[in-house]
Amino acid sequence: MVDRRQLLIGSAAAGVVGLCGRSPAAVFQPSVAGPIFSISDFGAKAGGADSTRAIQRAIDLIESRGGGTILIRGRFRCGNVIVKRGNVRFQGQDGWLIDGRLTIAREASNVEVDGLGIIDTRGDNRTYLADISGSNCRFTNFQLLKDPPAGGYQMYLRQTARGCSFSGLKLRGSNGIMVAGSDHMFENFDLESTMSKEFGGDDAFALKAIDATSENIIIRNGSVRGYAAMVSLGSEIGTSKRGAGRGVLRNVTVENVTGDRCTSVAFIKPGALDYDYRDGLVEHVILRNLTLSDPSGAYFRSGIFMIAGRGAVIRDVDASGIRIVARAMDHGIAPTAAVLMAVLDKGAPAAIEDVNLQLVFTDPYSGAPHSASAPGYPVGHIVQIEKRNPAAGSMSGIVLDVEGRGAAIGGIHVGAGLDGAVTVRRAVLSRVATDPPSTRGAGIWSDSQLNLGDVSVESVKLPEYGGKAFPNGRR
Repeated sequence: MVDRRQLLIGSAAAGVVGLCGRSPAAVFQPSVAGPIFSISDFGAKAGGADSTRAIQRAIDLIESRGGGTILIRGRFRCGNVIVKRGNVRFQGQDGWLIDGRLTIAREASNVEVDGLGIIDTRGDNRTYLADISGSNCRFTNFQLLKDPPAGGYQMYLRQTARGCSFSGLKLRGSNGIMVAGSDHMFENFDLESTMSKEFGGDDAFALKAIDATSENIIIRNGSVRGYAAMVSLGSEIGTSKRGAGRGVLRNVTVENVTGDRCTSVAFIKPGALDYDYRDGLVEHVILRNLTLSDPSGAYFRSGIFMIAGRGAVIRDVDASGIRIVARAMDHGIAPTAAVLMAVLDKGAPAAIEDVNLQLVFTDPYSGAPHSASAPGYPVGHIVQIEKRNPAAGSMSGIVLDVEGRGAAIGGIHVGAGLDGAVTVRRAVLSRVATDPPSTRGAGIWSDSQLNLGDVSVESVKLPEYGGKAFPNGRR
């Protein structure tokens, strides 16, 4: 039997890649015929003065002749260079653009970039290195570097972009990528934010839908280090104050990605922020075989973090094979958990629907309090699910299969106003409630009616009273 989401994503993303694992080369086949020029032929000098005009002349000539290849051999200082029509191939041969930006205009298509790097040396968080609005663009072994490190996205994949693929992408020294548009794929990537924790490192992949629909996006077979979320879905999804079209993000697959020292595995957040859009929709999301390691608590806060407000809806999320080994970066500042789901009491009622989560979480110090020998802090809960106002918004169809070891307050906490919304199909919880508050700390504590399946709990400190706790373990 074929899963409905595989049908949805597989058919809708036929322009990108099937979920069966085809190479993007089997789908993206830009044929860039025509002459081959080196930018040196147009007066660009490696290691010399600004070469922006020389590189732009090469691009313009190639486009006027209907297409061709531009060779970049060496390191050239430049500013913003623009592909306006397309049918252009940039072939780097140990080629780097210094303080440059590659812009691919909305009207451009059939652009290839192979073996090229761009370095920004200005230390400015307002700069970015690639700006892509066109379609059918293929990037192979593309490198983006900020040295010294600085904030800001490294690359923008704009809302008008269609059918772009990235294989072997490398990022260093700043935030990640803003991704919008449709039919995109990233694979075999290596992304590293080398900024300090105090300076901030935003999401590796920030998926958005700016007053339109972003869909059919695949992110697979790569690694990220030192970011906030490995992947985020929204903000800027829904209807903006400008009154333009409604932003919708759908059909997203993230699989076989490893993370090191990140805040979250996935952060799904339509309508959650004070400046955010309203009535957003995120749907049909697959998260599969994702791992995150942060054993010293450098960045980690919540593994799968889903939060909806301002009339937003999150629905049809399937997360499986999620593995986290981590401590939290702080204690008492904000809730921390392997899974944190919340509907906010902010604006119109919001909803989270039809979510399947299969996850293994391990605290390497088994929930021990912070100390010199146990850096970081234990998370508050393995799973925390709540509506900030029990009478506002809704959740339904939440199914949990979790293994967790080490949590200060409790194993699973479900708040009020969620009768019948949560099914704990399987839970194996150990060393939870190591340091609970005077109330509401336990292996499983619910203020709503739960559907419990196969549950095993070792709760270190159980409440001294009954109430709605489910001890199912030993002191």
